[in-house]
Amino acid sequence: MILADAQAALQRVLDPLPVDRFLDEVLGQGFIKVEGGDADHRRTLLGPDPAAVILDAFDRLAPKITCHAERPRGQPPRPAPVPDAAAFKATVDAHHALGWTVRVPEVHGLTPQLAKFIRALEVILHQPVEAAVFWSRGDGQAQVHYDEYDIIVIQLVGSKRWFINTDPPPLPNPWRGIAEGPPALDPHTVVEVAPGDLLYLPCGTAHRVDALSDALHVSIGFRPLTLRETIIAALDHMSDLDRRLRVGVGNRLGLQVHGNSFGDLPGQVRGALGQLLELCRSDAFVGQALQRRSSRAVSKLERLEQQPAPSPLTLASRLRRHPLAVGHLIGNAERLDFSHPGGHIHIHRGAEAAVVFIAGASEFQVRDIPGEIGDDVRIALAQRFVDAGFLVAA
Repeated sequence: MILADAQAALQRVLDPLPVDRFLDEVLGQGFIKVEGGDADHRRTLLGPDPAAVILDAFDRLAPKITCHAERPRGQPPRPAPVPDAAAFKATVDAHHALGWTVRVPEVHGLTPQLAKFIRALEVILHQPVEAAVFWSRGDGQAQVHYDEYDIIVIQLVGSKRWFINTDPPPLPNPWRGIAEGPPALDPHTVVEVAPGDLLYLPCGTAHRVDALSDALHVSIGFRPLTLRETIIAALDHMSDLDRRLRVGVGNRLGLQVHGNSFGDLPGQVRGALGQLLELCRSDAFVGQALQRRSSRAVSKLERLEQQPAPSPLTLASRLRRHPLAVGHLIGNAERLDFSHPGGHIHIHRGAEAAVVFIAGASEFQVRDIPGEIGDDVRIALAQRFVDAGFLVAA
């Protein structure tokens, strides 16, 4: 998926909200509702019958469900493997009978259209994106809470009433270790959603939800790159260049923490940060750091499922880019590093024209691969991209 495809896929789900407005004015700023209208493409992200799609994946999803409720009427059943879709439905019904809303995680690959939308977000943000379905009975209620990531919520079936705090989002750090009190809902506004409606809530926005009927919604969670993570990327890049940052300094850390005495370590920290500041005066250094960070981020995305391809490949083999393929190309004077979901392909710089072509072409024959390389290299190079799942048979 190239950037233009990702922007188009994101726009299709956000319509009529423009992508640029979402990215530049909404993201991280406050909640927004987008009315469903005739947005069949939104309410059918999990197909025309979302419940059936979920239940059909009983073998993978049933053992992973969780639940929540404001006032449950008993302990929920333990999640466990089930033999078929009917047994999975019975498990969901047993939760509902006790007032629990069922959360079904890891649904991102259940339909091609949902997978495409999630990959589009990943291409634009260079961050991982997850999805879960919330399945409520008409009397389901959730307690006041917030999510430690931004969420895009799309109502698929039924209707719900959301109570959403209207203060500026607190954007909490995910590693907090000190217990906090319950999040404050006030001041808040009340928003009702129906099939096809979309909500966006920034990280940390307090809310609670009441089901108004039997209902399902999909919640798509992500964390846009923060300034903190950008600074960490710059520090990571500096540590690649300077061995001193990779030398251990915590040999006696347990004793130092116990006595709250850290010797010359504070001075070393100040020296390293001064060095980092000097390097960051160069926009090129910061740009290189972000390029390297994106390479790592893309490689950590879930590996693409390998599909059948001609074996053995020949010059006449016709290949196309996997519909969910995304790549990121960096390199040095000698070698290229092409990252893809699940890993990296390292290639000699002399094959740069071929790699750029493969990364950007939607469909081609192996003989079309350009560059001053032999046909055996063309075939071998194409095979590496097929093995990675980036290319599939056309």
